[in-house]
Amino acid sequence: MEAKQLSGYLEYRLPASQNGTGSVYARLARLTVGDTQVKDVEKLLDEQPTTVPALDLIVDDFELKGRKFGRVEVEAVNLASTARRVGKVDREWRLNKFNVTTSEAKFSATGVWMGDANANTRLDFKLDISDAGKLLDLFGIKETVLGGAGRLEGQIAWRGSPLSMNYPSMTGQFNINIEKGQFLKSDPGVGKLLSVLSMQTIMKRLTFDFRDVFSSGFAFDFVRGDVTIARGIASTNNFQMSGVNAVVLIEGQSDVAKETQELRIVIAPEVNAGVASLLVATAINPAIGLGTFLAQLFLRQPLIEAATRELHVKGTWSDPLITEVKHVNKADVKKS
Repeated sequence: MEAKQLSGYLEYRLPASQNGTGSVYARLARLTVGDTQVKDVEKLLDEQPTTVPALDLIVDDFELKGRKFGRVEVEAVNLASTARRVGKVDREWRLNKFNVTTSEAKFSATGVWMGDANANTRLDFKLDISDAGKLLDLFGIKETVLGGAGRLEGQIAWRGSPLSMNYPSMTGQFNINIEKGQFLKSDPGVGKLLSVLSMQTIMKRLTFDFRDVFSSGFAFDFVRGDVTIARGIASTNNFQMSGVNAVVLIEGQSDVAKETQELRIVIAPEVNAGVASLLVATAINPAIGLGTFLAQLFLRQPLIEAATRELHVKGTWSDPLITEVKHVNKADVKKS
């Protein structure tokens, strides 16, 4: 086949038995999928088709909604199961391989899509990032991060088809570990959640001055932590960002669909090597959490506690309500 939208070879292989679904084998030099085609496929999957063929697909140059995603490899098979409902055959479309390779990152995943009544999608994924800033640019979140390399890895599931991510039903967990990058000064509307992490929205509302650290863009040595998702609510108790002049620790939760949050943010100025060295030596164990970590840190290095600021952040991503949490000076209490 040779057309504006695609170029290559496509073959449909008939099913081996009457109950089979057949398979699609394709080797394409290029494939372009626009908004209309995506909506058509989403509608088809949402209507729960009775049969979905196996798929063996490689595209060297894949473009989706005007964005170039490089090389795509997909291997999937269709399995039938009667274990869940007697007398009714469920279709399980098993994704044995889903790889997307661009110059900015490589995404690899395996998973399952249950057809019929059990229309659930589950993915085990790994995203190796060579340039986080350019990857965000690819998704239209431009000029928010400079550089940054590392990995996101975990599992995620939601109610619905593989092409329609349903945030209110989403569950899963993942780990993030990105090194050597910088949050840029940008419009909060471009990347609302990133504006929270970059601290720019927060800095505008503080009574104490960290603007020299964050306003021009927070350069980080690493950003890492564990995130759990339950019914569209993302939670963490060990998120860490470490830079030259400050360390930021975060725990709390965020509603991805409603774009709201309730976070505890601790900012420790890097007055000495104490905080950074402790963070570099060991990540915060999610079983322990931020509170226990801080108690141990302040016990070992009490001078850090006096310079540390704690914030309570609640509300929308773009316009949060920020309250500074006052701490009792333990040294003054002992004197009195």
